[in-house]
Formats: sequence, structure tokens, C-alpha cells
Amino acid sequence: MDEFEIAVDGARLAVSRTPGERLELIALHGSKPGTRDGPLYQHLHDVLPPIGIGVVTFDRRGEGSSTGRSSLGNFELQAQDCVSIMDALGGSRFGIWGFSQGGWVAPLVAGRRADVACVVTIGASGVTPHEQMRYGVARHLEEAGYNPSVVLRADGLWVEAMRALRGDGSLDELQEQLRDAAREPWWPLAFLPEEIPNGEARTAVMREMDHDPLPSFRSVRCPVLAIYGQRDEWVPVDVSVEAWRAAQGKNVTTVVLEGGAHDPLDGDGLVAEQYERLLVEWLGELVQTSRS
Repeated sequence: MDEFEIAVDGARLAVSRTPGERLELIALHGSKPGTRDGPLYQHLHDVLPPIGIGVVTFDRRGEGSSTGRSSLGNFELQAQDCVSIMDALGGSRFGIWGFSQGGWVAPLVAGRRADVACVVTIGASGVTPHEQMRYGVARHLEEAGYNPSVVLRADGLWVEAMRALRGDGSLDELQEQLRDAAREPWWPLAFLPEEIPNGEARTAVMREMDHDPLPSFRSVRCPVLAIYGQRDEWVPVDVSVEAWRAAQGKNVTTVVLEGGAHDPLDGDGLVAEQYERLLVEWLGELVQTSRS
């Protein structure tokens, strides 16, 4: 495995690369962590090179060994950084792999580059981050045993927060509601801030929460493998599967792993065998077909 840095606009990205003769897969991060040392990223370096597929992982801007201001939540900038890595490496046939939030970034990259050979997503939401968070918060509260009134209150705060950020509601009133809710035992599962951001931070939050994934899903021009866990606690699986199918038709393979959660790990924190088998078989068939 090679370790080096790539200069991008405003930062230097720390990169790990295991070359491959048929294809190189660039891995894009979920929300946290934005580093390459997680089990899902290291797993790619372990299982794909033996079938001729190289792997490129990196630390997101401002995280791990990469410099610059954090790009967390800035999907357009993350996509541009991925394109910059492709340009810097040059001469290779690339696929894009994205977990969770990386599933929003991967199709943005593929839509910009006609030479992307494939897209693999794990837990990619087919709705906006705002709608995805409403779903995830409700699921977490329900599974923690809170009654429907708590779920409705938390959901109402998410709705009002976005209305206020867009200028359709009172920030002062919302701020008071958030501070009251922060004293409740269920507050950590609401995933809301106690203070509403201002200025540039508010603009960034709105840009992230309003991201519509459907145009980027439709822009992909290569084969897609979209993987979901049956028990995904963050993403509405059925809606997301239908979003990919409506956007890509026969070009997308959608798979729902029985018993799986949002990340493809088993109960011991190891990468799930059914995910590994699916990934290796699908990519192996892809490169074999393109070679023949």
C-alpha cells in the first residue's frame, strides 16, 4: 500500500492506495469518521486487490492527516476533492464507493465524469438529508422505547428548525423550544443543536439539509450497485430503493441485506460476510465482463 498526499484547492489530502490492474475504487466517507482507518475502508484494501481491483482511501479535509477546513456536510466540495484525486492519479479506470453520506457524493462524482466505471453505495438515502434525519430520529426514539408524543415533538422540532432557517418561522421562538427540549432525557436522540447557527454556518446547514439526491441519481451513466440493510436505522430503505430504480432502471442493482443495519457490520463489529460476498462478486463480474 502506498501512502502520499495530494494537493487540492485549499488543502492537502492524505491518501492510501493499493493499485489494481483492472479498476481502482475510490472510497467516500459517511458522516463520521472522515478518515481512512475505519473497518469498512480497510476492508476494501484487504478483499479487492486479490481480484485485480485497486483501492484508494483518504482522510477528508480537516480530518486525520488531511489539512484544510472540514468539508463535512459539503457534498459538492467532497465530490470535487474526489475528482481532484482522480485527476492527480491519472491513467486509471475508476469506480466510486460511498457509504451513508458518501452515497450522496458518489453519484455527484459519476455525474461529472463520464469515465467512471461503476458506483457502489451502502445506505444511500433517496430523500433529502432533512427528511432522512426526521426518519432516523423517529426510528431511534421508537427503538429506545419513547412514546409517540415524544416522537412527534422531536419531529416537530426538526420541521420548525428548517422552517426557521428558511425564514418561514420565528428563530427566537424555536430557540426557546430547543433549550426546553435539551433538558429532556430523549434529547440526545433528537440530534438537534441547542443553538441555531448564524451567518455562513446557517447557510452551510441549509445547503446540506436541502440536498436533493434525485438529480444526481439520474446523472449516473455507469452500472450501480446500491446496498441497504433490512433494519437500516437511518435511511428509509423502500423509498431509497425506489428512487434508484426510478432514476436508473435496469442500470442499477439494488440489494437489501437480510437483517442488516445501516452499516454492513455484524454483531461483533466485523464486516458482514454477506456484504463482502456481494461486493466481491458484483465487482468481479463487472471487471470480467468489461475485459471480455
